[in-house]
Amino acid sequence: MNLSGNRWKLKIVVGIMAVLLTAVFAAAQENIYDKAVRAYGKKDFKTAVKYLKEYVEKKPDAYAYYLLGYALYKMKDNPASAKYFREAYTIDPNVSPSSGEKFLKKKN
Repeated sequence: MNLSGNRWKLKIVVGIMAVLLTAVFAAAQENIYDKAVRAYGKKDFKTAVKYLKEYVEKKPDAYAYYLLGYALYKMKDNPASAKYFREAYTIDPNVSPSSGEKFLKKKN
């Protein structure tokens, strides 16, 4: 009887830890994106590219790909820029400069 009670407690503790780790991971992802958006807003495109590449590697997102492509375009890396614009349009064919700007403003 005591052994089954301990298993029940262990399952609860493991479940709580899993939920907390998931929340921490999600917060870290948002933090990476927020850093990228801040760098992009400051026209620090090199830093924005670094964070956006990290972000899209873990969470493919049309707007993040679009911003990544645009940051690379600003850095005069047109082949890489085109690659990320294609990725953005593959995920969401409606992504555009105006929708990207609206999204960027929401995040700031």
